[in-house]
Amino acid sequence: MEGKINTREEFEKHMRKWAMLDTKIRESNAELKEMRKEKENASATICDFLKSKGLEKKKIETGDSVITFYEKNEFSSLTFGYLEKCLAEIIPEKDSVEYIIKYLKDKREIKKTNDLRRVFSKKQNASGYETDE
Repeated sequence: MEGKINTREEFEKHMRKWAMLDTKIRESNAELKEMRKEKENASATICDFLKSKGLEKKKIETGDSVITFYEKNEFSSLTFGYLEKCLAEIIPEKDSVEYIIKYLKDKREIKKTNDLRRVFSKKQNASGYETDE
């Protein structure tokens, strides 16, 4: 179905396919979000158990894989607010810090692309998605 659109019918066909794919992606993302949440809860429960029993070094075989306990480092995002706070700790002049932050913001690369955005009306259908109906 890729390529140029030459007729109104082809345009409508492409738009229907795009909307159908957008809906499937939204539904899959909602399902994945819930599964990630459940997996996170299961992981926390299992890790607490392993730690309480001193089994952190235990390898658990599942048939097709091996699961091991490990401690991971999670870093917060590198935001302009964080950069400004850290720069203020080493540069006493507030104007200099503001200049550096503005410079960094202004020098960011901007890539422009074309895309479609789907905006739902206020009325929701049975699946929880808003529709125009």
